[in-house]
Amino acid sequence: MVLRFMLFVLFLQTSCIYSWLPRKCFIYIVEDLNILTPCRETTNTAICDQITDIKEDLRGLPTNIQSLCIRLDSDLHYAGILAPGSFSKFSSLEYLKINGCFSKISQEAFTGLLNLTSLTLHFNINVCCEASVDFSGLSSLKSLSLSQYSLTLMTPNVFDTIPQLEILYIENACLKDLSEVLCRLKNVKSLKWFYLWDKDLNVLHFPNCSFFNTSDRQRPTVYNIEKIHLYLGSVKHIDEGALKVLGNLWELSFGSRSDFLRDLSLIGVENINSLIFSVNVLNIDELCYAAKLYSIKYIRVYYRTLNLPATPTNVSIHCKEVVEIDLDKWLDKKVLLDMDLIFHIFSNLSRLRVARHVLKSNDFKSVCLSLPESVKQLSIMHLNANTIGKIISHQFMCFTSLERLQLTRSNISSIEGFAFTGLDKLKELNLCDNKLSRIFRDAFSGLNELMFLDLQENPFIQIESNSFGHLINLQTLLLGDLHFPPNISQIKLDLSDIFGGIPFNLSNVFISSGIRPMQLKFGDVTLNQSLNLQIKGQYVTVEDCDSPLLTSVVKLQINAKYILCGKDFIGKYVKSVVKLEFISAFSDNIGDLSVINELVHLKTLNLEDIDLSKQPNVPIMFHNLTKLRTLILTNCKILFLDGTLSKDFKALKSLVFIAENDVNILQNFVEHLSSLKDLRLYGLRLLCSCDDAWLVSWVKDNRQVQVVMFNPTMNGVQCLSDNGIDVLNFVHFVQDNCSLNIEFALFASTTAFLYFFIFVVLSYQFAGQYIKPFYHISSGWFREALHKDGRQQYRYDVFVSYSSKDERWVMEELLPNLEQRGPPFLRLCLHSRDFQLGQDIVENITDSIYASRRTLCLVSRNYIRSRWCSVEMRLGTYRLQVEQKDILILVFLEKIPSRLLSCHHKLARLVKTRTYLDWPLDPEMREAFWERLWNKLSSDKNNWTTL
Repeated sequence: MVLRFMLFVLFLQTSCIYSWLPRKCFIYIVEDLNILTPCRETTNTAICDQITDIKEDLRGLPTNIQSLCIRLDSDLHYAGILAPGSFSKFSSLEYLKINGCFSKISQEAFTGLLNLTSLTLHFNINVCCEASVDFSGLSSLKSLSLSQYSLTLMTPNVFDTIPQLEILYIENACLKDLSEVLCRLKNVKSLKWFYLWDKDLNVLHFPNCSFFNTSDRQRPTVYNIEKIHLYLGSVKHIDEGALKVLGNLWELSFGSRSDFLRDLSLIGVENINSLIFSVNVLNIDELCYAAKLYSIKYIRVYYRTLNLPATPTNVSIHCKEVVEIDLDKWLDKKVLLDMDLIFHIFSNLSRLRVARHVLKSNDFKSVCLSLPESVKQLSIMHLNANTIGKIISHQFMCFTSLERLQLTRSNISSIEGFAFTGLDKLKELNLCDNKLSRIFRDAFSGLNELMFLDLQENPFIQIESNSFGHLINLQTLLLGDLHFPPNISQIKLDLSDIFGGIPFNLSNVFISSGIRPMQLKFGDVTLNQSLNLQIKGQYVTVEDCDSPLLTSVVKLQINAKYILCGKDFIGKYVKSVVKLEFISAFSDNIGDLSVINELVHLKTLNLEDIDLSKQPNVPIMFHNLTKLRTLILTNCKILFLDGTLSKDFKALKSLVFIAENDVNILQNFVEHLSSLKDLRLYGLRLLCSCDDAWLVSWVKDNRQVQVVMFNPTMNGVQCLSDNGIDVLNFVHFVQDNCSLNIEFALFASTTAFLYFFIFVVLSYQFAGQYIKPFYHISSGWFREALHKDGRQQYRYDVFVSYSSKDERWVMEELLPNLEQRGPPFLRLCLHSRDFQLGQDIVENITDSIYASRRTLCLVSRNYIRSRWCSVEMRLGTYRLQVEQKDILILVFLEKIPSRLLSCHHKLARLVKTRTYLDWPLDPEMREAFWERLWNKLSSDKNNWTTL
């Protein structure tokens, strides 16, 4: 009974749990890290997810945050009432976004937000949030965005309470009539920009509020709205003069019926700056007439059929004010478009976009011959998803003002020499996603001012020497995927050869060979500025590792199985790099990545799909990186995170660790992270051990670091149990097994006298078997001190520690090869043969260990699961620590996974510090194994006496 009470007290002492809840809010101080968040980018942003109670869940946030983004609990579509003063403590807040729906936003809900300039209420469910909203107290608010929030329950003067409102964005507000918006804006004098997007609003009625119901012919307009953007769906009905009260529209987007010109006349506005609409049949003459009537400058139209005028000269008079036009067919079926006629009609364009048409390869040359003045203002031309075929010589010779030319997805298969002659001001040329297979020497002749060239997704098989030699001011080159002939085993690309001389202002290069091996040569050139280099391929080698161009690289992005200079990782030769990203595919030939520790200027490091467990110098890989601020390790198969890795992370602010294997995180790993602000652990699975319990309390108590621990398969971090099978929630495991309740600890302290009494009564029963081991340990100290140089006497040469399940191996393999081999002959101590009958087991083990010269541990899965083998290992380790001699030998009978060794802490430490033997599976190697083991066990036998 006394024993049971004592165990109950011990259980209460060690298993009372504190309540640990994961944080819902995080302060994002993210630098050089592409993390998509619902908040605007700022260094003082708090993001809160799965919020159920605003005041309670936001309680731990600092009061000086400037941006706050809240996502309500996804299981609660409606979060009740937003109470008064919910954000009153955040007086410095400038930006607030709430994703979710409240049943009511009460008066004074935003009290205290005197510096708030931007507010967004967004409901991402495909229904409207029927909330009564009050914006009182937002005296500094200038921008308001409402998405999926119905206006029905809002008061008629809901926006009048915002005295400085300049920008109003309303999206999908479930409007039954446009009057619901217009009548609420009648007194908002400060509004300058109004944006309404409602695809379901397909009927436009004249506003029915009293403000607009007047007998005067001159109806009032909404004041001071400089830019009104209306994006509507397919309009089915329009009252005459429905939008007349708005006066002018900056941008109007709608789906028209067949007679779009009549629809415009019914709307009743005077001017439309930008018009976006869709129509089945587009009549160009009607479009130009509308452009003149409403002073339209920008037109974007989607259509199925195009009707061109019979006399374009008369039509062009009406379209002379149009400066931008975008012609886009709905269907993929392409029809022929006469570009000569288009430029004849729209003769003052500064921007032209044409998509999904068939364009003749000589169309633009024809324009230059017949209408050179019609393109003199054109600075941007985008020709996307068209059919062009090829670009002929001198095709754009009169496009002298063109600065940006985009020819993507246009089935261009060839470029003739001098094709771009005349484009003296062109700065950007995009030929992405075409069918170019060859680039010839004079293809880009005349593009002396070109700064950006995109040639991605073209099946290149040949690039002639000096093809890019004319591009003397080029800054960005995007080249790939290279598809050199299959008979060429390795793609070879010499930058100095294709350029003739690499431009000194080159700052951004992307080269891709797809899934083909590639050899690169950069040449002997020094750049005027820093270079961002991105390389993609299968196996990539660099021929001239000493190229001065590599010393200019400050940003290096690699997506390849490996990229080597000789046998070295390329990182050894880019000493100025500030940002390094390396995505591999677990290749075994990536080289020694420890050269990363020489990149002392590194600020961002991203490693993905790299097996760091095969890197021999991982402990020093991150040394010297004192400027590193962001570290991302994604699926890198690293087994330990300890202080040896992080010792130089003095400047590290953001650490992202995404794992797909079991990881052991030691507490000393975070001791050096003095500047850490943001720690993200995704997919993390620890070992179910109290050794890692520090992580839970560290996350709970650390206010400097924002920690996200997430596993997609469980709600929280996983841990692997001792049996190697069960997966548990790590936080729950720690709570159930490793936590100490402070209140009960105080109670337990009052039972000290009871503990003492129980100890005295039961000391012999519980401690008797350990008295003799303690005696041997103590006597060992004295023997070492008194007889350090003397000869010692032993009954056995070797004590064999093994599992009874491995006894067959011991009898059939060990005994014949050790006891029967000599001279000298060895005498082994086996528990099944030599233990004293009737004696306590621990005493037998202790006597046998100290009666033997050495201890031999036969490690197997059975061994590490055995309780008595664990005792033997522990007692043998004690003797090793006392005598400081080479008396403990490990032999592994089978391969033991590292996760099982990690659970057996003493054995794991011994494996790290002592040389051991593996039982060879190959029979031909076993003779060498026994020779080596026998020599070890028989060595120095003459220095001891065996009784």
